[in-house]
Amino acid sequence: MRDILSRFDLTLHRVRDDIFIPGSPERCIARCVAEDTRQRLWLVERLPLSRRQRRETVGWLVSTLAAAGAQGVHGFRRAGPSAVSAAYETPDRTPGRISELTSETGAYTVLQDGCAWQCSPFIPGVELPRPEYLGHAWRGTHIADCIAGIGQAWKRMADGGARCPENAEVPPLPAYIDHMQDTLRLREPGVHARTEPVVRSLAPLFEAWSTLPRTLAHGDCHPLNIIWGADSILGLIDWEFCGMQPVLYDAANCIGCVGFEHPDGLVNGMVPAMIAGLRGADMLTAETLPWLPPFVLALRFAWLSEWLRKRDHEMVEMELDYMEILLRHQKDILTRWRQC
Repeated sequence: MRDILSRFDLTLHRVRDDIFIPGSPERCIARCVAEDTRQRLWLVERLPLSRRQRRETVGWLVSTLAAAGAQGVHGFRRAGPSAVSAAYETPDRTPGRISELTSETGAYTVLQDGCAWQCSPFIPGVELPRPEYLGHAWRGTHIADCIAGIGQAWKRMADGGARCPENAEVPPLPAYIDHMQDTLRLREPGVHARTEPVVRSLAPLFEAWSTLPRTLAHGDCHPLNIIWGADSILGLIDWEFCGMQPVLYDAANCIGCVGFEHPDGLVNGMVPAMIAGLRGADMLTAETLPWLPPFVLALRFAWLSEWLRKRDHEMVEMELDYMEILLRHQKDILTRWRQC
């Protein structure tokens, strides 16, 4: 670990095995918290080489957002000068695939021991009280501020000439769901029978997809991917899926996760405050708000895929039940949201 940190111009004091690391451990091979000699904490991740190109893009996007002043966004640690040239070569010394960065701009991964490594600030926070947080309107207001802040920072960047790297273009959700349905039809016919009416209901959203305004999205925004303070948001984590998406994406994913905790959360406490905040920031408009309920429903397919991959049959059943609740009550939910 000492050698790894030195590649990021940091000096190791100790590895903090006593600190719990939030977020998904599946995003990397291994991870730990390291404390440097200035008492700063860093999350150090060991990554497969196949993810290195993508993580370079994530590092650039997040760090550029942080520099643009996006709330709750902390930039990744750049590799030190001695590591930059190595970051553009594979272990056999052949040219690497990272082409959008140069030695002048630095790199956000280093190569060592046959793997890529990435380093980012570790932000300590307080535990999210579950399920009590569903009733906390202030959390919804702060999430809206973060989502809006990312969009506003990206607009400033784009106005200044910034462009999203090609590998930050995420495959459209309609195509993802269509492919998933083809797979379910063959491998999980019982699940497919329950999702087919849901997909049919999403046809208007899919037809309008290309017309929805787009922005840079976190890509996995939900309450457990937020580092909470006592009364504020300290940071956002797990940026693996960040990229260009319809402007509703982060809000829809977060709202869907809140409702999965308990459906009453869709219309009480945190979610109405989030919607009010997004409307106040012009991230939700009279034209886009009607698409939010079906968008929430569509994004549940990504979670259903996760439960199927893990063979978690109980969660699969819960997810299918939740999708049917969302499908039945879309009009009622939209009516409540219009009052926010």
